[in-house]
Amino acid sequence: RIKHKRSLLIAGLSLVLVAVITAGGTIAYFSGSDEVKNTLSLGRVEISLDEPSWKPEKGLEMRPGGRADKDPIVTAAEGDSYMRVKMEIVDGEDNPITDEARLSLILQTLWYDKGDALADSSKKYLLSELQQMEADGEIDAEYNREQFTFAGIEEGNPSVRYYHYNGIFSAADGDTAVLFTDMIVPRDWHNNEIFTLSGDSYTVSDSGVIEITQKGTGYKILLTGEAIQAEEMGSAEEAFAALDDATGVVRDVTEG
Repeated sequence: RIKHKRSLLIAGLSLVLVAVITAGGTIAYFSGSDEVKNTLSLGRVEISLDEPSWKPEKGLEMRPGGRADKDPIVTAAEGDSYMRVKMEIVDGEDNPITDEARLSLILQTLWYDKGDALADSSKKYLLSELQQMEADGEIDAEYNREQFTFAGIEEGNPSVRYYHYNGIFSAADGDTAVLFTDMIVPRDWHNNEIFTLSGDSYTVSDSGVIEITQKGTGYKILLTGEAIQAEEMGSAEEAFAALDDATGVVRDVTEG
């Protein structure tokens, strides 16, 4: 890894999106946007992370077919930087979720609307309908591909994912970046998908009766904005390598 003698100016701000599966197969989402972790702002670099469309005091219950406006927005508040968003997916007890099937389902609830394709809040989508809208270029699955590039997972830990902002993140230019805009539970998801999201263990009898043998704790999506000063960095690759060094991270770009 590249070693840097110069001082690094790093800014971090976290946003917590909490999803808890409740009785009856309902997903209750709560926002912990007032909770700040890993915050460090030094020198000329400062960023913020917020959700302007989300009303945390109301919470939200989502069943298959449900959706919520979830728009984590990073804003360049001071200086020019290279910026990324770190996503951590953990259970209700803050343990990393590493099960591939469960991670895949969680990520399949995240969408970025490029225009107003998802503007009709009353519409309930099949997963195939969302995938067709993606193929037609109306929405992006998981994250905003115009502004971000997926940059791998934390080595050995698929619950931690990184998304690098494309280009210099500049306060002077008024830059903002939205990772995704909507959380949608497809209407054709049933008990198997809902229980998997929750982390429930269950059995199915020959007659089709489902019995939960161990109740899960739901899941949380923890988002952290990280930025490093662009000054003296020769490239984005060098900057993010230095940010990895500063935060003690080894990324695996072959997985995810």
